Amino acid sequence: MKYIISTKKLIFGLFLMVGLISACTKNFEELNTNPNSPVDVPAINIFTNAVQSSIALELGDWIQHTYLGVWCQQWCKIQYIDEDRYMPRDMSGYFNAPYTGGLKNLKIVIDKATAEGNNRLLAAAKVMRVWQFMYLTDLFGDVPYTEALQGFDVDGTLHPAYDTQESIYNALYAELEEANQLLANTTLNFGSGDIMYGGDPVQWRKFANSLKLRLLNRAAGTPWTFTYDMAGTQPDVTTTPGAAAMANADAEIAKILANPTQYPIFETNDDNAKLDWPGLPYRNPIYNTLYSRKDQAISETMVDWLKARNDPRIHIYAQPTPNSVATPPLNYVGFQNGRAITSAPQPSISLLGTKIAFTETAPSYVMCLDEVLFIIAEHHLRGGRDGQAKNAYEDAIAASMERWGLDDGGSVNPTWGDAFSITTSPISFPVDYDAYLAQPLVSWDAAADVAHKFQRINEQKWAAMFGQGVQAYSEIRRTGFPERIFEYELEGAYYPNLGLPIRLQYALSEETYNTDQLAAAKARQHVEVSNEGMFSTDGIKSQVWWHTRKNPIPTETDVR
Repeated sequence: MKYIISTKKLIFGLFLMVGLISACTKNFEELNTNPNSPVDVPAINIFTNAVQSSIALELGDWIQHTYLGVWCQQWCKIQYIDEDRYMPRDMSGYFNAPYTGGLKNLKIVIDKATAEGNNRLLAAAKVMRVWQFMYLTDLFGDVPYTEALQGFDVDGTLHPAYDTQESIYNALYAELEEANQLLANTTLNFGSGDIMYGGDPVQWRKFANSLKLRLLNRAAGTPWTFTYDMAGTQPDVTTTPGAAAMANADAEIAKILANPTQYPIFETNDDNAKLDWPGLPYRNPIYNTLYSRKDQAISETMVDWLKARNDPRIHIYAQPTPNSVATPPLNYVGFQNGRAITSAPQPSISLLGTKIAFTETAPSYVMCLDEVLFIIAEHHLRGGRDGQAKNAYEDAIAASMERWGLDDGGSVNPTWGDAFSITTSPISFPVDYDAYLAQPLVSWDAAADVAHKFQRINEQKWAAMFGQGVQAYSEIRRTGFPERIFEYELEGAYYPNLGLPIRLQYALSEETYNTDQLAAAKARQHVEVSNEGMFSTDGIKSQVWWHTRKNPIPTETDVR
């Protein structure tokens, strides 16, 4: 019958099929691997992503634009003003993002670099890890650290305990010390995938030790009494010194400064830790958010502070008001933070400067020479070395001016516009460092006493940190300056008579998925149940660990 197949032919066909299958499956994995979706990536490539995402989060995401850039009263909202009144939305993303983004990738880099014996990349990853953990612990207090990021491990916990901020700071200090040692005695480049320093271990070592100064200074205490001239009918408020959270902080700072060979730090603005954005599609994240929006402006607090000192940085930080551009002379007007209205009269308000908000290749500053010098000035002031403090203070101001393109003896021209068109004024303003340092509100020698010198250091640091809202917010809480923030209540304050929030709200997702560990951390820190846990009704009890100075809580509203 025609349907019967001989046994020999059937067997031969089966062998032929098996042979064909064997031939196909021999290279099956290679043939079915998508070259555009690799299963393993070189450590330096992952490092690139970790650096980019971490910097974009702290220096360009909504944590900067909408929250801390305005809470520190450098910026303000002129539309959608809710967050400028200290109204939080679900802030879970700002807690979770470091863990699921930069820190996760840095763990992979650290593991790979350790296995490969690449100590230079290992050290750089550790420095970035410290920078991102400081972001977390400085904003929230106790956070998962020791048991964090164990999702990679077979037996790793998914419910990490919260470490105390004190223990985290000590661990971060040790990590930076380790990074400093790993980077010693080497100049060998570790790869162009390092988008901050181009793989230069010498620069990373300077950054590690400069970041160590930030960490130590934040825990070194504020040992001066200061009286705030409270607004309206409120009586003046005198604050007492804040104890050093880390008792040996100044001794450790002194050790670093005494041995620049073992502990090199930033010496020029060329050492600054920053990310230079190449442009589309990798644009400066401030530009990327604001290029088609105009709901951010410079705050009245910042403009008034700059004007009172004839500070040339006003031409960088802000644009002249549209009204003054149309009808000169040019003028700068800030908007008061936290107003109880829905939007500002925009033509009469100065938008953020074109170099700040409307330049897609503008750098994001992670840490700079001016901050290091202000830290040194404060350290010497605590130690009673007035002359050394003065020198560092004045050098810091010069470094800030230079960083913003304001060279001594030069000039600056105001600019205005947006991402699509920028106009430069033909009118120039001189830049004279000596004249600036002689201004009554700038002069070191004109300060009334040591407490006012401390104020000058830290208000100048606040001004220099323009666009670094996360760091400025931490410094404002630690120092109590600028004083205007603590002398006036926001008109539209969402939590009346409580002043500036002393910490951020923990992630709502932690309430659901890590309930017991978060509850223990809150209890340990005396985080209050009311007001999203962002305040302390006695003004001090639930502050973060290094925040040892009680700041005034104003009641008179700031409406001008």
